[in-house]
Amino acid sequence: MTPHDPERAAALELVHRLRDVALRLDLAIGEFAKTTGLHGTDVRALVRLLDAERAGAEATPTWLAQQLGMTSQATTAVIHRLEAAGHVERRRSRTDGRSSHLQVSDSAIALGWQFFGPLLDQMVATTSTLTKSDQAIIANYLTALTQAID
Repeated sequence: MTPHDPERAAALELVHRLRDVALRLDLAIGEFAKTTGLHGTDVRALVRLLDAERAGAEATPTWLAQQLGMTSQATTAVIHRLEAAGHVERRRSRTDGRSSHLQVSDSAIALGWQFFGPLLDQMVATTSTLTKSDQAIIANYLTALTQAID
């Protein structure tokens, strides 16, 4: 159903386009999971762990459970699967020697780049065609949408 208000309809069209992008990315993640023998949740865990590394944050098992919206028991199973496959390593915390954090292995990163590299290259090339101003507007929009969802 399309709203009668033209401004709302235009905004809703953007939301629908974003949803389409999200669904296509989810399909790519599903294909990666299938080709690597991972569960979809395992791939989502790897993505969140890589996000934490990019942000310079230590990702603990508790943090990962919160990010995935899962119980600690279910998250432990995910971590064990990822460790067994050689995709994640437990490391001692830099700030608290009593706890550990999770780090994605170099081999898992290489596997991810092998699969997602061409897609990421296309996405970066497309983004690079935008002006810095347009990129800033889109970044602000996506940040606001993330906050609205959270």
